[in-house]
Amino acid sequence: EEFFFFLFPQQADSPKKLDLTKGLPPGATAEAQLKYENERLKLALAQSSANAKKWEIELQTLKNNNARLTSALQESTANVEEWKRQLHSYKEENQRLKSRIIEIEAGRGNPEAASEIKKEMSLLKSEVDSLSEEMRMKDEEIRRLTCQLSERPVGDSESLKTLQMENEKWRQKYDTAIGTQESQRRVFETLVQQLGLRVKEIDSIQREFEAGLQT
Repeated sequence: EEFFFFLFPQQADSPKKLDLTKGLPPGATAEAQLKYENERLKLALAQSSANAKKWEIELQTLKNNNARLTSALQESTANVEEWKRQLHSYKEENQRLKSRIIEIEAGRGNPEAASEIKKEMSLLKSEVDSLSEEMRMKDEEIRRLTCQLSERPVGDSESLKTLQMENEKWRQKYDTAIGTQESQRRVFETLVQQLGLRVKEIDSIQREFEAGLQT
């Protein structure tokens, strides 16, 4: 799974309030006063423009991060859908093997073994059902987060801190979702391995059964 790390530039400070009368020598002429005030206003406008540019960059960074996070969540949703299809196929195969094992054991005159295998397969089925429910809930959570990301307004410069906090919260939820999916994947692989062992047992039982019929 892919992990994303988001870096946010520091929010620019607002332009300082100007004292237009400060700094002139006593007895300055009206013309000098106006010239001084014009220079101070030009400096204030330049600072305001620079701050606005920094805010614009910060907002664009947040938009890009949210777009990447949305893409990652959508990819996770696709992974969940694929695992759900695999689990559904596994459940069908599990049921078929369960019936076949019970049939073979009963045919060999070993009802106790058939009953034990039935209990074991029932336990495996419960594990699969539990895993399916967890994946369904995680699927809903991912869809909800994706919807929030697509509908949430970006806001202006004064909401940058809030946006950063929300972005970090969603990143943490994404990391949690990825960790949960990885855990579910390992459980699924374990179940598949157990199924493989069960298939080998069936083949061995079948050969013994056929050999017994030929004697």
